[in-house]
Amino acid sequence: MDTQQTPASVAQRLLWMIKHYRADFGALSCPLLCRLTGRVDADALDAALSALSARHDSLRTTFTGRGARLAQVVHPPTPAAARRVDLSDQPDPAAAVDQAIRAELRTAIDPTEWPARSTLWRLGPDEHVLCLNLHHLVTDAWSTGILFRDLGVLYAQALGVPARLPATGWQYAEFVRWQQELLDGDGLRRHRDYWRRQLTGSELPAVGTSAVAATPSDGPATSDVAVDLDREAVARLRALARTQRSTLFAVLLAVFYHHLHRITGQDDLAVASMFANRSRPELRETVGLLANMVLLRARVGQAETFADLVGQAHGAAIGAFTYQDLPYQMLPLDVVQTGGRRADDVLFNVMAEVQHRTESAGVGFELLVPPGLGSRFQFELAVAPVGTADLRAVFYHRTTAYPPAEAQAFLAGYADLAARLAAEPTAPLRTRRGG
Repeated sequence: MDTQQTPASVAQRLLWMIKHYRADFGALSCPLLCRLTGRVDADALDAALSALSARHDSLRTTFTGRGARLAQVVHPPTPAAARRVDLSDQPDPAAAVDQAIRAELRTAIDPTEWPARSTLWRLGPDEHVLCLNLHHLVTDAWSTGILFRDLGVLYAQALGVPARLPATGWQYAEFVRWQQELLDGDGLRRHRDYWRRQLTGSELPAVGTSAVAATPSDGPATSDVAVDLDREAVARLRALARTQRSTLFAVLLAVFYHHLHRITGQDDLAVASMFANRSRPELRETVGLLANMVLLRARVGQAETFADLVGQAHGAAIGAFTYQDLPYQMLPLDVVQTGGRRADDVLFNVMAEVQHRTESAGVGFELLVPPGLGSRFQFELAVAPVGTADLRAVFYHRTTAYPPAEAQAFLAGYADLAARLAAEPTAPLRTRRGG
């Protein structure tokens, strides 16, 4: 197999620009982190990592050029052994591996050299932690779920245990070719027409810190605070989604809209979110940076009840899913009233519910949330499933812009509002500042 060079995607070119004007390299890592319990065969794990790299072109893709001429170079499969580190003799192996992971994620990956780096830490005879650290240019959150599943199956195969995987569908270069054909033709006209109709006259939330972000002395570092949503409130939110024939994403987004309305007094809000951008069946098993930013609009002032606001959020999400192929950055600049802010100043995301645990050849694989990873965005509220029933809200924010007390207050306000609205979804919604 020879080296292949193809143009980069729109998302890769945009992220490449971020890489050069923001120094938060940790936020440009998108690692697969998992705990392995049981007797791990490290050689078989290396074989599984090699097979994983051979299966997915993105794991052996480097980059050359810049700007519109940025290109991706797919290299032939090569062995992919993990660096092995024994922490079992440390006084507290768990604390030692946490510190080691943080250091690994702070260490930049140079995608012009190689996009992946793997480390296996041994905590004891029956416990290891594996980090397959990937540059965000070659992966995204959806891809992490694919890689986690594939790694377990390939580990079993390396030990001679029969196991099968689905076909990969398109490799990333095939997606780039399809995207370019779409952009070069007339296929996106209806997408542009939809987004113009949907977003014209909307406003970006008057929160976030563009002015702060532009100040070099402030630095790019982000911090995060987290809170677990009340379990009873979560059950009610899930029930409301079913009653409304909607999704949990739309319900949680509606809470966010109302929370922003209370803070800003704005009645017509467009909030950014990252969508998986895998509407084509050929892309369901593709590893790569496919995620695309969309803007979701709600006219909070027109909602009489929280259920009404959920309906608006649901409609915005369905429309965005249908028309997500068009990158937001390709819309005319006058569509949204930015007020001098950037569209990605305020983000809302709900992490997909993926399989977090599996067993392979007698070894348990558990997908972990990387500690201290941060966000490349300066104001992001992310809600992630914890187990089968609970939800955790995480507020990522620019460290110098939000003192800890303010960040905690914002997150606590969201959690309290979620519980209150879940309990009374049809009560009149007070859509005024402080309501």
